Amino acid sequence: MTAAALLTTSGCGLFGSSGKSKSSSGAQGGAAATTSSSPQASPQSVAQAFLTAWGTSDFNGAAALTDDAKDASARLSAVMGSLTPKTLTLTLGSQENASSGTDAGSPTSTASGSTAPATGGSTASSSGAATLAKFGFKVAADFGNNLVWTYDSSMDLVAGPSGAPVVHWSSAVINPQLGGTDLLKAVPPKQTVTDSKGTTIDTSKHPTLSGAVNALSTHVPAGTTPTQLTVEFVDPKSGAQDPHSGVFPLGTNSGSTVSVKTTIDPNVQSAIENALKAYPNSGMVAIQPDTGYILGMASNDTGFPSLAYKAARAPGSTFKVITTALALQQGLQTSQPVNCSPNATVEGQVINNDSSLRNGIQNAHLIDAFEQSCNTAFVHLALDGKLGSDYSALSTEAKNYFGMDQKWDLGLGPATYGTGGDQQVPPADGQGLFARDAFGQGNITMSPLTMASVAATVANGSFKQPILVPGTPQISATALPANVDSQLTTLMKGVIYSGEGTAYGKFPGTSDLAGKTGSAESGDTPKTGKTDSWMIVFDKKDDIAFGALVLNGGFGIDAAAPAIDKALNTLGYR
Repeated sequence: MTAAALLTTSGCGLFGSSGKSKSSSGAQGGAAATTSSSPQASPQSVAQAFLTAWGTSDFNGAAALTDDAKDASARLSAVMGSLTPKTLTLTLGSQENASSGTDAGSPTSTASGSTAPATGGSTASSSGAATLAKFGFKVAADFGNNLVWTYDSSMDLVAGPSGAPVVHWSSAVINPQLGGTDLLKAVPPKQTVTDSKGTTIDTSKHPTLSGAVNALSTHVPAGTTPTQLTVEFVDPKSGAQDPHSGVFPLGTNSGSTVSVKTTIDPNVQSAIENALKAYPNSGMVAIQPDTGYILGMASNDTGFPSLAYKAARAPGSTFKVITTALALQQGLQTSQPVNCSPNATVEGQVINNDSSLRNGIQNAHLIDAFEQSCNTAFVHLALDGKLGSDYSALSTEAKNYFGMDQKWDLGLGPATYGTGGDQQVPPADGQGLFARDAFGQGNITMSPLTMASVAATVANGSFKQPILVPGTPQISATALPANVDSQLTTLMKGVIYSGEGTAYGKFPGTSDLAGKTGSAESGDTPKTGKTDSWMIVFDKKDDIAFGALVLNGGFGIDAAAPAIDKALNTLGYR
């Protein structure tokens, strides 16, 4: 019999493909489950089952055949998830050493079934377990366009606790040069990244864009495959190449210079960067509502340069736009009475208004509560059933109409922005959390990017997923009902132009703006010190929407609002 066995697996990789996993022996995912774990299992059968499971992306199954299942599963998943070939071919070779009494009960049997001189007994692995056998195998990672990375690796089979053969695990099994934390990544040639005018973005002048530009410099348009790649060993935190490792070029350089044209408007970018100079620890994003194009995004935070799109902070009262959209869809009218009490107690927690509304609003209507930002009115909407009886209603509203709780691909790859998890607006687990969510606290987190998108959604009447590269596929959401969108626009204009609005007088010389201020505790539990300052604004006439956040900046009118006003003034929009 031959020792060589071929396994090919196909999947959806970085450059886009589809197909079913297959092997020459008909093995499919879950191969580890069909392999005997008894002491009678041969090292060859375990080695083959390990490759079969790995090749079909059954990383848990492969890990179960090792002596360190936890690390093996995590590393296989992380490394292969980073490398993302279109197909992976793993070919088991002959047994390289025949250890005494380990294979099929024959002290001199090799993996091919032929005889060889006995080695004089089993050797010891670095783990202390007896080494039963060693197998080499070949790896061929195919990225399409004849870009195939091939190399040799090997694995030791040792006796597990039950005496059965298992693979002695280390990251070097994946690749002999791979350390315990590095990842493998197939990187296209560096490309020039330009703004919307075709001018190369100079990150020395726009350092806040460095992260995005670095990522976009290896951007591959959806549905295309590059003609050249370089496999690198990279640090998982920084994404930088490990300087102590080799690189493996695939394909040939065409000699042509490729550039990636972004949606960044240089005038908008410079305006928002300048507007944030007076506000440390801040971020701002500007979006074109009818396209989702990100016109500018900037942060003034040396320790968190991607704050504008990666911050995850409670949005406070700016979230009342989404809560109000839900209330209007539940049948509430802006002229209807609401309960803006001085405070409200929910499950033993006292909720207060901002200092300007410490006495509440007598005979308040929804329009008053929105324009003056009464927290307790929104708490009572949740408690009184005006937002429905389902505690996940706000989460559903945010996803269905505002595109939240999903991965957005800005052109940098799919990611969920404004949260450390998978959802900016997780479903509430009870009345108390639902009530706190209603005014933008609770478990809700956002970034200037996601809140700018909320403003842009109202401006446009429907969600357009933000993107940095034209042509990037955008997820969609249900359009806001026309009457709801119209009422939201009126309410948001009232915030700026009504005499009682929280931002009244903060945008002089304007007539076309709509917005919402916000102040928020950095978490769900009130803390001492200043709150985060938030503001969202849109201008339908000029087709632009902003989201701004200043950490610990106080009320929305204290920092975020003047920052947006300065950007608007610089751009000549007022």
